[in-house]
Parts: sequence; C-alpha cells; structure tokens
Amino acid sequence: MRWFIPLAVLVVCVNVFEAKDFVLGTRSNNLLISTEKIVYRRIPLIKRDKEYTYTDTKDRIIKAVIARDLARTGGEVSLVSGGLGNTSVTLHFESERGVGLNYLVLIFTNKADTKR
Repeated sequence: MRWFIPLAVLVVCVNVFEAKDFVLGTRSNNLLISTEKIVYRRIPLIKRDKEYTYTDTKDRIIKAVIARDLARTGGEVSLVSGGLGNTSVTLHFESERGVGLNYLVLIFTNKADTKR
C-alpha cells in the first residue's frame, strides 16, 4: 500500500503535463529532411497563431510530419494543406490565451526516395 500514493502522484503529474503533439504518419524507417522551431512569445490575454509552410526543394514525398510541443502547453496544431504523399505541408499553430508557441516541427521522407 505504500507504493500506491507515489504511483497515484506520478499518474496525476503525467496527465497534467501531457502535451498535445501533432503526429501525422510514421517516422520509423524514414529519413529526417527538415527541422524547424516555431517560437512566438506570449501576449497577455491574446491567443497566438501562426501558419508554417514547408515545401521540399528536391520534390521528395512527405511520409511523416511531427510537431512537438516543447513548452507542454495546451496549444493546438492542425493540417491546413498538403501533408502525406505531397511535397509540401502547411500547418496552423494556435496557442491558449496568454500563452506563447514553442514547437519543434520534424518532417520525414522515405529513405528510398533519396537514392535517385
């Protein structure tokens, strides 16, 4: 019974600090082609939003897009256009009111596409 209380505290902490990471596709056996950090400072009582567009200059097909919430906030990421099976992707980032944006965007392609 002594282990129950620390376990309960751990479960509560994990649920409180759970971020909403955006994951589209799978990164396993894929090659990382782009990393970008999206950072906007907070403005009190204002929601921050930003659109991010990536277009591959070598026309490689996107196999995965991951946007990690580095600040562990309740921000939202949504796909606007492109994405899997395309050579470009546009993401829309929106923060909670009074909170900034701090995301790391990772874009992957198939390893076989790079051996041309």
